[in-house]
Amino acid sequence: MLQVLLMLFFFAATAFVPANAWSQKALVVQLHISHATRLMVFSPHPDDETLGAGGLIQRVLQSGGKVKLVYMTSGDGFPQGVEMEDHVSIPTAMDYREYGILRRSEALRATATLGLKKRNVIFLGFPDGGLSYLRSKFLTTKSPYTSPFTRQDSPPEFEKIIPGAYYTGDDVIGEAERLIAKFRPTLVATTPAQDWHPDHSATYFFVQHALTHWDKNHPNLKPMLITFLIHYGHWPVGPGSEVGSRLNPPKGFPDKGIQWVSLPLTPEEVKIKGEAIQQFHSQMLIMGRFLMSFDRSNELYILYKHSQKKAKGINPERRIPRPPALPASRA
Repeated sequence: MLQVLLMLFFFAATAFVPANAWSQKALVVQLHISHATRLMVFSPHPDDETLGAGGLIQRVLQSGGKVKLVYMTSGDGFPQGVEMEDHVSIPTAMDYREYGILRRSEALRATATLGLKKRNVIFLGFPDGGLSYLRSKFLTTKSPYTSPFTRQDSPPEFEKIIPGAYYTGDDVIGEAERLIAKFRPTLVATTPAQDWHPDHSATYFFVQHALTHWDKNHPNLKPMLITFLIHYGHWPVGPGSEVGSRLNPPKGFPDKGIQWVSLPLTPEEVKIKGEAIQQFHSQMLIMGRFLMSFDRSNELYILYKHSQKKAKGINPERRIPRPPALPASRA
């Protein structure tokens, strides 16, 4: 029953609109969110949640609903960022760890701008740049993955949801499921399997597996899963990507079994989202143009027309191109 109600929330008062030359049409909706909405966002890195769902987070909070934000990593495995921040050519493991602390502090400022309380933001501390390995080679193993950046093989003790958790896929799924069980969301948002960033596609895999296991044990409490795209070629940078313009789906995106949904934002939501994005100073310095290209008049989400046990054609080791940005860029 809850799933049916949630679907009605999405599809009430809707109308199809052309999406120019894009492969999909984006359904324009007004989300009928109430004080009963419980949104849980799983973000691969600090900033992804603000780029993809900053407007939705605001909307739920403004409606009196609850939001819980979960960061899979702290974004500490970014050599170009560490080199620029610390002015070093060969960063040490400690440099990377300190960079993760910086990115966590930026995330807390950004999410506070969106209206989130610190107690509703959770950092899991899994390896930045390593989630795809936890999905494949280190899914079920007694020998955990070791980050080539921080040289750690487990989340920091103060961030562990499960005591004794290590860098393995099973522990990622276990921690995600435990958080889902505690919060009991009605709506879950994360990055899609088709996202070109390996950490992003792996995050979908972990969240989807955690939800599948939760659904089997709690069939009457099944939350709706939606996803927000961050990396796909050079999208969304390009002509017409200025602040406040309309965001459309990327060309060539595999559209089988999905429906693009466009959530219109109010001018105030666009303004606050832009302010939140700018709290990520370390990332703005490197790829500000890319980040600000998400500060649009709408947000795009993907609805799944059927349960996807496995996304086809997804390569967890795929390397993404560096999106154009000013003054530099990163993957």
